[in-house]
Amino acid sequence: MGDQNSAVEQQFRPDELMTELDIKKQAYYDYLKHLGIKAEKDSKGKAYLTQAQAKSVRLLRAHVVAGGKIEDFDIHEALETALTVADSTELSDVSEPPVEVKVDATQAVDMQSLYREASNIYAQHLTADRQLLMTMLNEMSYETMHPEARAKVDKIRETALPKFNPQAMVREFLSQQLQTA
Repeated sequence: MGDQNSAVEQQFRPDELMTELDIKKQAYYDYLKHLGIKAEKDSKGKAYLTQAQAKSVRLLRAHVVAGGKIEDFDIHEALETALTVADSTELSDVSEPPVEVKVDATQAVDMQSLYREASNIYAQHLTADRQLLMTMLNEMSYETMHPEARAKVDKIRETALPKFNPQAMVREFLSQQLQTA
């Protein structure tokens, strides 16, 4: 399944992330549900999040701590904001002398990990409409339905359920009783 020579993907355990973010289990699972994240399992069956998933949970937590609501959080906007802030921070540090960073060419980029991270983010992007649809379905009632859909329901109910007529029912019953007597 995995190449022994490939770099090990960083794993974030639920307990560690809950401690780091100072949240309880219910909030943690609410965050995962909102983000559409399903935790991965390691070879021992223990749950963990990937680096991208943990980053998404951290961004949602930061949104909530800042006074936002979970349902108002949009991962795509949060990622764009985080990138903008990172870019502006880099621009503001122009006056400082550049720090030389030695790059070791022998350290290969973990393409498999990047591919997984990109796939997870893209999957969330692709399923965002579906997540909104399912949330809307859960919140919807007959009164909040679109008028055209409500008219269809009314027509089907009218056709499927005969009109209740107590006088006709009583007459029918009494006539059957007279015939059996």
